[in-house]
Amino acid sequence: MPSTVLLSAFPAAPGDLRDALAAAGCAVRDHALGSAPTVSFSGIDAAVLDAGDQVTAAAAQTRRWRAELGDEILPIVWVLGASDPAAAARGLDAGADAVLVRPVEPAVLAAQVRSAARSRAAAGRVASRAAEARLVGDQLTRTFAQIDRELDLTRRVRLALLQRALPAAANAAFAVCHRPRSRNGGDFYAVHALDRGRTLFLVGDVIGHTTAGGLLGTFVAETVREAAREKPTAPAGTLLAEANLALLRLELEDAPLVSLVAGLLDESGALSIARAGLPAPLYLPANGPPAAWNIPGPFLGIAETTYPSHVAALKPGDTLLVATDGTRPDGDPGPDDGSRLPEIAARHAARTGQQFVDAVATDLLAQVRHEDDVTLLSLSVPINFNAPNVSDVQASD
Repeated sequence: MPSTVLLSAFPAAPGDLRDALAAAGCAVRDHALGSAPTVSFSGIDAAVLDAGDQVTAAAAQTRRWRAELGDEILPIVWVLGASDPAAAARGLDAGADAVLVRPVEPAVLAAQVRSAARSRAAAGRVASRAAEARLVGDQLTRTFAQIDRELDLTRRVRLALLQRALPAAANAAFAVCHRPRSRNGGDFYAVHALDRGRTLFLVGDVIGHTTAGGLLGTFVAETVREAAREKPTAPAGTLLAEANLALLRLELEDAPLVSLVAGLLDESGALSIARAGLPAPLYLPANGPPAAWNIPGPFLGIAETTYPSHVAALKPGDTLLVATDGTRPDGDPGPDDGSRLPEIAARHAARTGQQFVDAVATDLLAQVRHEDDVTLLSLSVPINFNAPNVSDVQASD
C-alpha cells in the first residue's frame, strides 16, 4: 500500500475519500482544489482528485500538475460526483489516469490507488535505470575518448621506435619502405650491425588490433637482437626459437599472434634466414625468375617449438625481399595469400635500394583492400658495391 496520497478537494467536499484512504493505511496529504500554490510532489505515491461536479476547475488543476511534473510520472485518480461520460473524458484528456464515480467502494478506491502507486514505483525504477544508463554512457564516451587518445599516442611512439636509418653491411645494402595505414598497426623491422662482420635483419607483424602491438614488436625485436649477440654462431632459426620462448614466458592472456622473418648475413654473403608465419621471403636472383623461400615455421607465442633455418649464398646482383601481411589483397595471414608480390617485384627488378621497395609498395597498395600496415625490406648485393654509411628509411603516412 502506498505510504502517502495527495488528496485534492474543495473544502466543502465530503470526507468519504479521506476516510477510505486513511482506513486503507494511507498517509493523506490535503490540497485545496483550485488553489494557486505549487504542490510539492516529493514523497507522493499517487494523487486523488475529488472533482465532484467542478469538472472545469479539476481539469485546469490536472493540466497544471502535469506541466509541473514534466517527465515525472504521478498517477492521478479522479472521482466524479455522478456518472458523466463527457466529464470523464475531460478528466482523462486533462491528464487523469483513471476516473471513478461516487459512490465509490472503499476497497475499489484502495485497489485503484495501489495500482496507481505501483505504476509510479515502476516508472521511478525505469527513470533510475535510465539515469544510470546515461551515467554509464557518459563514462563510456569518456573511456572511448581516452582510448582514442592512447591509440594516437601508441601510434606516435611506435613510429618513433622504428629505425630512421639502416646500417650498411660490408657486402649488401638494405632499404625499407614502411607505410603505416592504421593507428594500431603492428608492423616492425630492424637492421643491426653485429660483431664478426655479421648483420641481423628482421621484419615482423603483431597481428590483431591491440594498443600494445608496438610495444610487443619492440620486445620481440630486442629479444632477437640480444640472442644474436649472446649466440654469435647460432643460425636464424635459433633466434626465432629464443623469441618464441620469451613470448611464452610473458604468459599473456589472449596474446596476439606475432609473425617474423629474421636473417643473419655474414661478410662472405652467406645467409641464414628463418620464418615464423610471415609471408615467405622472395628471392630475386640476378638472372632468373623470382622464387619464394617457403621456409616452414609457426607464429611466435603459440607453443614451444623449433624453427628451421634456410641457408643460402647471395651473389652480386641478387636481391631478397621480405614483406608483411599488409602486401596481401585482404591482409590475410593465411598460407594461400594470392599476392602479386612476385609479379610486381619482377616488374621493378631493374631498380635498386629505396627506389625498388618504394615502387613495389606503390603497386601493391593499388590492389589491397584493407588498412593494415605495409612493410617491405630489401637486401641486395650490388654488382659494384660502394657502401655508404647509412641508407635512409622512408616512413610515410
